[in-house]
Amino acid sequence: MTSPHPPAPASGPAGPDEPPADTPADTSTGTSAPTSGVGELSRRAALNTAVRSVAEILGKVATLAWTVAAARTLSTEDFGAVSYALTLMLLLSSVAAWGFDSGLVRRGAAEPDSLPRLYRATQVEKTGLGLVVFSVASLVAVQSRADTGTWVVIVLMVLAGFPEMWSQSARGAAAVRQSAAAVSSALVVQRLVTAVVIVAALGLGLGPVGVASGFLVGTLAGWGAHVLAVRHLDLHTRTRELTREDLAAAASGTFLLGVSSLVLMLLFRLDAVLLAALKGDEAVAVYSVAYRLLETVLFVAHAINQAVLPVLSSTSSTLRRRNAFERGVAVAGFVYLPFAVVCVVEGERVLRLLFGAPYGEAAAPVLAWLAPAPMLFAIAFFGNSLMLAQQRNRLLLASSVLALAVNTGLNLALIPAYSGVGAAIATSVAYLAQSLLVVYVVRDLEDRPRLLQPLTSAALGGVVLLGVLLALDLPVVVELALGGVVYLAAWALASRRLAPDQYAVVAGVARRVARR
Repeated sequence: MTSPHPPAPASGPAGPDEPPADTPADTSTGTSAPTSGVGELSRRAALNTAVRSVAEILGKVATLAWTVAAARTLSTEDFGAVSYALTLMLLLSSVAAWGFDSGLVRRGAAEPDSLPRLYRATQVEKTGLGLVVFSVASLVAVQSRADTGTWVVIVLMVLAGFPEMWSQSARGAAAVRQSAAAVSSALVVQRLVTAVVIVAALGLGLGPVGVASGFLVGTLAGWGAHVLAVRHLDLHTRTRELTREDLAAAASGTFLLGVSSLVLMLLFRLDAVLLAALKGDEAVAVYSVAYRLLETVLFVAHAINQAVLPVLSSTSSTLRRRNAFERGVAVAGFVYLPFAVVCVVEGERVLRLLFGAPYGEAAAPVLAWLAPAPMLFAIAFFGNSLMLAQQRNRLLLASSVLALAVNTGLNLALIPAYSGVGAAIATSVAYLAQSLLVVYVVRDLEDRPRLLQPLTSAALGGVVLLGVLLALDLPVVVELALGGVVYLAAWALASRRLAPDQYAVVAGVARRVARR
């Protein structure tokens, strides 16, 4: 096993568990002396997460809006074709992006002065690999789809992978600098432009080709917004100034990261590809409306991880890493446990409200089986980041390969008989297997993280929410609003008694966001 990263220099980004500058450190143990209250740096990292989360909420609402419009406007087969093309683009982008962005965040947090050259080199590496991957995929798409309109949709979606990859690198660099506001706004711009153009295209009757064209236009606009957003982060290095050493540094240590990222993306997207192959585009459409609701809340895990990963990479303190992991799990549980309750109890009514009656009944069982997936995904995701910070790359890859093997086997066994429900079962069971392995591995670390304690407050609130939803018989929007208020009250009461540090961070961030 290799040693963990050394602590970042003083000028580097501070994480949520970094002590204030005037806090004495216990050099014998590597931990800081006790301090009163929640540190300012804890609040700053938590605020970064909150800013990203607010931006992601706005962006996800915009994405959900154009998805709802497409599902209601297009035929089931055409909507399935669009969903398949989007899935294919994301899979191919994962190949082209490899592990470059994770390497950028990890190395940039540990060596802040190298970030500008790493950022530019990462862009060059991803673009070069993308040209090869996307070109080959487009040729295959042309040959495999007899319908001209369908392969045009695929080609347009694949082209959108370039600006999407570039924007992801910009967000990674901003995470290292702990400067979330500008890139978060850029992401909102991208999602809003995409939604507006797609809805307009649907209104003009342009069909699935109009949807794919709108997605491409939105990602290009988003890339322009991201370029403006990172101008103040001192990332100014021209491509022609890069050396072979810079390109080698950007690629160094990314092989296992790239394989792991690809495996994770396959785990996340393989179900739709297999559904298309085994059951056709209509089955993909039904599965996609349920999966879209799951994707709408997964931003929480990614937003938390963008704040947590630099913390894990910039410190060698196992105590600080444990605290970062536990806080990430607690925040994820705050969102994902009530989400699971709503999916199981009110899933069909929510689907009918958003996508229409044809999808409500067909997709409700799919959504119910997907309900636990976000929480399981978050635990595995944060655990992988913890192993990444410890440079346990082989274990990280092993956990992903295990989950992919479980997912693939169950998909092939269940999809022929159960279609989208089988794919949903495979997804949740695969994330369960991965999270169990990750928890087993990280519990082997010194200062091993706790898992149940960070989830206690959200679990108690979820039980109260379950009772409210079962007891009420009101319009679904009213039920969810009332249930949300009751859940927040129950969570606040439980967290103030059981985890006052978590309550203090969340309440402080909420006040700051409200003032903004």
